[in-house]
Amino acid sequence: MTPSRWLAVGLLAAAAAGCASLQARRERTRRLQAQLDEFRYARPLDEVWLETRRLLADRGYPLAGEDAKAVGQPEMEFGDRVLSPAKETYPYGEETGLLQRLGVVGGGRKGDPTGRSLDTGWRRTRDRYHVDGFQDSRGCRVVFTRVVEDPTEHRAQRERDFEMELDLARRVDADGAARVDAAVARGKSSSPAVP
Repeated sequence: MTPSRWLAVGLLAAAAAGCASLQARRERTRRLQAQLDEFRYARPLDEVWLETRRLLADRGYPLAGEDAKAVGQPEMEFGDRVLSPAKETYPYGEETGLLQRLGVVGGGRKGDPTGRSLDTGWRRTRDRYHVDGFQDSRGCRVVFTRVVEDPTEHRAQRERDFEMELDLARRVDADGAARVDAAVARGKSSSPAVP
């Protein structure tokens, strides 16, 4: 075989391996999502929320107000507070525009009284998180949405971060997280691992 044919065969093999790897990652993400959609913590939301804030702080995301105090981060300067997207914990579904954050006007519509949200500030890598926590009859759940800014277009892409949710589960409920990991590894997505 000629060198150009060997090169072509090599490129085809590399492309096939790359496609298989991408497909395997997509399948793992699909299974992980199914598991985490059903996963609930048996602990109260207050306890899980404290660990949520610690995880964010440990990863270097700036928190605002009481959230920053709870994890030992320094309080933001006034200018940073006004310009940052970071918002301390607020009731899920409440409007939190600039005037509400400054205390000029009250919040907007009220959402689920057993839910809460927070937003972190940007890291140097121009990513941040919006986090929602919910309490229902089966326990509580925390959902992380990663926001990444495109520096050239100044638009943000939002995507649920299943790995961050699994990292929180490892901190709060190691046995439950191990069940999720095992179910994902077995390739199951229809029977969730609920603690």
